[in-house]
Amino acid sequence: MPAEAEPIAGEVNPWDTVVEHLQELRRAAGSPSYVTIAERIAARRVEAGWSPHAARVAKSTVYDALRPGRARVNVDFLHEIAEVLGGTGDQVDAWVAASRTSTVAPAPPVAGPSLRQAVILALACLALNLAGRAFVDFFSLPLYLDMVGTAIAAIALGPWRGALVGGATNLLGALGSGLISVPFGLVNIGGALLWGYGVRRAGMARTLPRFFALNLVVAVVCSMIAVPIIVLSLRRDLRVGDDVVTQLIGDTVDTFLLAVGFSNLLTSTGDKVISGFVALVVVTALPAAFRAGVRWVRIP
Repeated sequence: MPAEAEPIAGEVNPWDTVVEHLQELRRAAGSPSYVTIAERIAARRVEAGWSPHAARVAKSTVYDALRPGRARVNVDFLHEIAEVLGGTGDQVDAWVAASRTSTVAPAPPVAGPSLRQAVILALACLALNLAGRAFVDFFSLPLYLDMVGTAIAAIALGPWRGALVGGATNLLGALGSGLISVPFGLVNIGGALLWGYGVRRAGMARTLPRFFALNLVVAVVCSMIAVPIIVLSLRRDLRVGDDVVTQLIGDTVDTFLLAVGFSNLLTSTGDKVISGFVALVVVTALPAAFRAGVRWVRIP
């Protein structure tokens, strides 16, 4: 049995079946944590003559071996996992052999949301954006919170539908904030396109660090769009969040443009990280249709 093995092209990934058998062994053994499994493997290796340093196993290595969707596996390492869980290497070999000859048909792909579902979610996201604006204005918070719904729509429905929600937010926001709200719709639209394409095309929701980085990119780009609009408007009617931070920075920065830029970037960073991760939680809770075709983050 080779140490490394790959699924046969055209088959259902065989390792998902093997992993499920190992997870059953884990449950039968009392569901030890991945840390405990790693410690047990390390202890067995030391007993077999390995040096303590070489015997060490990371928790993430065990977690990665026991997650579905693997492109390849280290069969020898699966032997070790099975043995510390009360199984045997022969069992693993039998599972691998059986899964390689499996003719189970692949599960049908999950269909995307219906038009009715998409419209309902888009309207809910629009309402969430407007509620966020009102919440920030009422409590004078140094945030915006008018792009949470935009992020949800962009991730769940696609970048251009998210952009539609974002643009509509600022058009309706003009009823309460005046026409100055309209050009800031470009910020909302830009954020929607970055979140949407970042998650659905670039796979930036595969891991939490990648998603965090995406939110930082959204924050920077949104500031690059917003600052010229603020400066060119030739008004001091900045949003509440900018007023608070600009006043603090303005004491030491002579140039108004730099003061606005720094303050907006600081505010935008916190706002986009919050908005992005709220959207991540919300979309995770939505029906699978809203994540169709997206490689989604797995939280151990």
